[in-house]
Amino acid sequence: MKVGYYIHHTAISAGGIYTYSIGILKQIIKADEIKEVVVITTKEIENRLIEFQNNTKIKIRTVDRKKLSIKLRYSIAYFIYNLAVTFNKNASSNKFWEIIKNFSTWINPYKKVIESENIAVLHVPVQYSPIYKSRIPIIITMHDLQEYHYPEFFSTQEKRHRKINNSKAIFDSDHIIVSFKHVKNDILKFFGVDKDKISVCLPPFAESWFLSKNETGWDELSKKYGLKKKYLLYPAATWKHKNHIMLIRVLKSIKNEGIEIDLVCTGNKTNYFKNINTLIEEFNLSEVVHFLGVVPEEDLIGLYKNTSLVVVPTLYEAGSGPLYEAMRYGVPVICSNVTSLPETMENNEFLFDPNDKNKIKEKIIKGLSDKEFRRRNLENSKKRMGILNQSNYYNSFINVYKQFNRN
Repeated sequence: MKVGYYIHHTAISAGGIYTYSIGILKQIIKADEIKEVVVITTKEIENRLIEFQNNTKIKIRTVDRKKLSIKLRYSIAYFIYNLAVTFNKNASSNKFWEIIKNFSTWINPYKKVIESENIAVLHVPVQYSPIYKSRIPIIITMHDLQEYHYPEFFSTQEKRHRKINNSKAIFDSDHIIVSFKHVKNDILKFFGVDKDKISVCLPPFAESWFLSKNETGWDELSKKYGLKKKYLLYPAATWKHKNHIMLIRVLKSIKNEGIEIDLVCTGNKTNYFKNINTLIEEFNLSEVVHFLGVVPEEDLIGLYKNTSLVVVPTLYEAGSGPLYEAMRYGVPVICSNVTSLPETMENNEFLFDPNDKNKIKEKIIKGLSDKEFRRRNLENSKKRMGILNQSNYYNSFINVYKQFNRN
């Protein structure tokens, strides 16, 4: 079977979406049923895919989204498709808006690339596909419907954008993959699609998704970022739901008790970072809180391996990459008791309510100072990784692809 695989041009700054995309790609090329994977992406992303470029199963096709003609065609296609989605419910004839959607697809620059490769399906491992209504079946990975749980975290414009694009993805894709059952339940609840259109495919979190085989040593990390050896680590883009604000408040309380510990955060700095930074300055924590932005993979691996404790205080998470990475690298980790995280950890001792400052503080102090707590934590991670490593992850993805294989 020959399949297409789309890696979004902004996936690197999106953090977890990029690591998910790479992780699934590394899995599906292991399958005997897959003869070739056509990776559709941009030149910028292609330059990062060094590990795959000599793989005989991989073919990379790039779309130059900076080229004026392509940019213009895609912008028009995107606009009129969104127009059809927005007004379809009020239209006197659905057939008219279907014609508009088909016209959008016809002028979409991705159409020629996708349909010229004779692929059985196109898997889009991000929330939204660059094209719909193609003669090639489109399978998307839906990561979350967070706006239904925390609407206050989104502006009116953001909610409108997500509503339109989620409608396209859910109704106009041929199949939907989710990582966890709670995401499937949300789609069924809020959009009412047929449950058979959605497949739960657990990602291979037990395996490394990093392309780099190297790690940066402590001496170089310390010099490069100005870090002290004892620090908490939280790798996450600064979205509001990631709950950095609460973690800063907890750190202030810990420092007030005379406990010496820094906080290192990695990941894309969103517009919300200014709110976080305001609180850091208000609490006089600028010398001990380090937001490094997106760091090279080898640096991030080094940061994991040298941290005292990984803390994941997120309010909502489809699935937490940092939680799995900490467990895989044998680093003590504590996390929120939300969505899929308890299922991943499978031990309430290492969970906390992300809205309870005192409980988070208590777990962090235990994670830093209680040797038995740390030992049990590491044993739990080793056990969980052992169980997860027994799974043949790619089978569930391949089984979805097979539903659409006409070759």
